[in-house]
Amino acid sequence: MKQLNYTKAVVIVHGKSEKQICQYIKNKLRLKMEIYSDKNGEKAIQITSLKITLNNKIFKSFKNFIKTYEDIKLINDGKSIDEDFKIFIIMDTDDCNENQKRDFISKKMFEDHWAYNHIVPIYNSPELESVLEMANIPFKKNGNKRKKEYIKIFPTDPKYEKSDEIQIKELLNALKKQKNTNLNDFLDFCLKSSD
Repeated sequence: MKQLNYTKAVVIVHGKSEKQICQYIKNKLRLKMEIYSDKNGEKAIQITSLKITLNNKIFKSFKNFIKTYEDIKLINDGKSIDEDFKIFIIMDTDDCNENQKRDFISKKMFEDHWAYNHIVPIYNSPELESVLEMANIPFKKNGNKRKKEYIKIFPTDPKYEKSDEIQIKELLNALKKQKNTNLNDFLDFCLKSSD
């Protein structure tokens, strides 16, 4: 009997760069994952404005959430979401104070939200670009032109074409060594969920 392919995660992204990376991973791993951004990533969602996002029509209640994302595996006669389902929130930490950053990373800011058990905060400190630089992910461009290059961050070896999965695993391993991010947790989940 074929197992149903449920949506594995919903990802709330900070901005365009995070959206591009999530879209790349979703496409390359053929992963059933939804990506939520503000104005297609053009308007940044920040740690300081997360409460507004989590109280919008989609995320405010369990009922609205499952009405919006209908392919999520439900348990207990449809009264709750399967424990393996995650809501990843990928944020930069350069636009909030230390207390807000700590409350985001520790999940304290989500204590009163119905989806608390499913929320996984993913942080890039101070921001995604510096995290990738510290992980020695090669960039050729500078400034705003670099943003367009995020989609190409996965390393390629000119000698042979690596599979997309190998490239994502290499990024995961490079990020594991970084203390200023837990983006590797998100990549790890994606790789395991694509099996």
